[in-house]
Amino acid sequence: MPSDSRQVLERLPPRTGREWQAIASLRAELAREPRSAPIAAELAQRYLELFRAEGEPRLVAYAQSALAPWRDERDPPLEIAQRRAEIAQSEHRFDDALADLKRVIERDPRSVSARLTLASIDLVRADYDASRRECARLVLLADAAVAGACSSAVRAMTGEAGGAYQYLTRLLAEPEALPPELRVWIETLAAETAEAIGAWHNAEAHYRAALAAASAMGEGDRPSVYLLAAYADFLLRAHRPADALALLKDAPPADPLALRIAVAEKQLGRVDAARVESLSYRLQLALDGLDSTHAREAAYFALYVLDKPELAMKRSLANWNVQREPIDARLVLESALAAHRAADARPVLDWLAASGCEHVDLQQLERRLGS
Repeated sequence: MPSDSRQVLERLPPRTGREWQAIASLRAELAREPRSAPIAAELAQRYLELFRAEGEPRLVAYAQSALAPWRDERDPPLEIAQRRAEIAQSEHRFDDALADLKRVIERDPRSVSARLTLASIDLVRADYDASRRECARLVLLADAAVAGACSSAVRAMTGEAGGAYQYLTRLLAEPEALPPELRVWIETLAAETAEAIGAWHNAEAHYRAALAAASAMGEGDRPSVYLLAAYADFLLRAHRPADALALLKDAPPADPLALRIAVAEKQLGRVDAARVESLSYRLQLALDGLDSTHAREAAYFALYVLDKPELAMKRSLANWNVQREPIDARLVLESALAAHRAADARPVLDWLAASGCEHVDLQQLERRLGS
């Protein structure tokens, strides 16, 4: 807990600008028509878009509130079910999200958003066959670039990273063919795939291109917390903490980004005690194992900021039970190395062997654990 009651733990972003004006207008409409599914779904979508840009958990709660009239309905209007699934996805309640998405697809087999969200969740859960199937079904429903990028994300995790990267670079070779929002996604995916195969220079170029595309989407648009965290991790792994701090200088006060700032400051030898104390306070439930939603952040904090590898090992394994992306595997493997508990990394080592994942840094960690 903070030692001084006057200590500022958090400064919320100002609620001004185009996004909040649109939200205010939608809230007024919903107050007049509280059972309007289209208005409620659009309001929830606006909150979720802000959440992806700012990382503020309250925004997810606001999105849930907009859908309150349909909270207990098994088969709400399609747009409500889609937003409920996206909210559950953001909170890592993947079973709930999948249930809503499958009901959406039963009623509307041509729903691109439902199939793309389903493929994304299956990918995070390392159910690659299921994710691949949903991507394949998008071929007849969506833009070829969407279906191709979806499939490339799966290929990048299942032994075809080189081919996936070549495909993504061909997509990106035609600037006018991709709208900015789609370009941000594909540039980010290309950056992560290039990083996976060890093409560091190419990875950085794609990260920068993704940032530029995000800035080009329009007034008020900005990079997502996901993109900023991924690029910051890339810089931190390259031992470029000053560049990571420059990247995050004007970033929103989201926990994932505050964690990267704390690691960069630590690498530079200038730990900010107030920042560390604030993060400890915000992540305490996750550190204690009482909040699985933020287990990834708790493991990251314990390992890279607090230097508590035993705690990081526990939280990273708890997180691995929920989501299985490269960052989650890296947390388990690096925690196992730091804690000298190679045997505890077995779930991730088994996954590496079964999936055919080619990420060079994960393979290096695997070799170190085996030596």
